[in-house]
Amino acid sequence: MEPTAESGSDAMHRFTYEDGARLLTSELALPDLSPADAIRIVPWMRLTLARPDAVLFRAGGPSHQFLVLLLDGDAVVEGQLVGGKESVVLRTLAAGSLFGELGTLDSITRSVLVRATSDTCLATLDDQALAQIVRDQPDLGCALLRAVLGHVIRRLRSANNKIEALNEINHTLRAEWQAESRFDEQTRARLSVLMKLEQRLGVSSGGIDSVPPGRKS
Repeated sequence: MEPTAESGSDAMHRFTYEDGARLLTSELALPDLSPADAIRIVPWMRLTLARPDAVLFRAGGPSHQFLVLLLDGDAVVEGQLVGGKESVVLRTLAAGSLFGELGTLDSITRSVLVRATSDTCLATLDDQALAQIVRDQPDLGCALLRAVLGHVIRRLRSANNKIEALNEINHTLRAEWQAESRFDEQTRARLSVLMKLEQRLGVSSGGIDSVPPGRKS
């Protein structure tokens, strides 16, 4: 892919438009986009390099560079659990992965942080480029947005499946806990009955009470 902005690096020049189109239509990105449409979109994407540990975008940041295709390298998506202070890895990204695509659908600020874990090469389609595509080539803009929507729906379905699996695990653990609780209650009830019998029969927890000295059994 030939860079559409100044890069200053020969690493970017090894990617052709065909390479970009192939990655853009991969299963990790936008498989609903046709190769013919993909080859028309990649010239609008700006190429950049990022070093290991570089923040590609952070939580709370603007969503103006909404769609980023990882051409080479690896990255991780990090977020925070509710009430937590430390970041956790939500998913890993490899060559062909797409992120930031929700910016095509709304203007809400970023909710996660994406960090490079190796030298990476990125192709970014920003708001200005998208607006020009939609204005000058509406058929292409519609095809792109439709493919992005399909990508988002697949991610939502995957998230729903994970939530359902976690919910089943939660129900199983709750049932096991309730069963153990019932067993404990039954055990306490039996012990209570035994203790009452011991008191009535004069039996201690160590066995039958010994006969006091000087008294016949």
